[in-house]
Amino acid sequence: MEQARRPGPLIEAGYVEQRKAARTTRQRVWLRLPPQGRKAYHGHLAALRAIVGRQPRQEHDD
Repeated sequence: MEQARRPGPLIEAGYVEQRKAARTTRQRVWLRLPPQGRKAYHGHLAALRAIVGRQPRQEHDD
């Protein structure tokens, strides 16, 4: 199974928050990045950009 469909380790580490709700016959799952997850994500992007030698685009704070 794809890693994107297995957020458990990221949830346990505090990088992702999950909310579930049952709608009709299907279960819905929402994921969001809390401040710690957003900081880790931006750090990861910076590291990848350093590897490929690209400067970051103008990013906005969410």
